[in-house]
Amino acid sequence: MKNKMDSNPYNLETKKIDWKEGEKQPSGYLSADQFLSYLNRKGISIDRKDNLPRWASNNEVDMIKCTRIGQHGSVPTFYKPKDSKIQEMITNQKNINNSLTGQETLKKKRNLILKIFDNAENKSVSRTSIAKEVSKKLNCKCNRKFVRAVLEEKRSSSQLEKKLKKIS
Repeated sequence: MKNKMDSNPYNLETKKIDWKEGEKQPSGYLSADQFLSYLNRKGISIDRKDNLPRWASNNEVDMIKCTRIGQHGSVPTFYKPKDSKIQEMITNQKNINNSLTGQETLKKKRNLILKIFDNAENKSVSRTSIAKEVSKKLNCKCNRKFVRAVLEEKRSSSQLEKKLKKIS
């Protein structure tokens, strides 16, 4: 009978290690804690360690499972990050609103939208121009519908009429 803790849902390569003989983790691979600290140094935030294998699988990070010491606990998973994919991961995380990085980016977007709007002259900006400026400054996606939602939530209609260009 297969132990639930020994499950391998991502069909990872399994490497047999004799930990008692002093064998180290596979070269080039990082343990879960090392991998999390590596990602944090690179600017990628992950809040739950138990979701790490799923996250790594979704982001095409190489993983292997190794034999464990004793009968208790789960089989350790080791990760091999690719430096070439880090920038792509950061960009993807910025544009996914339910990731930690995406939530931080949303806060920055809202603040920048309000700052640009408040610093604008009368009838000098449009929702589209604000969205383009936010996209350029934060290097992430932003559209006029998001700008409209933020402005309608945080600013009065009289302020909006006063500062936004009328498009006919």
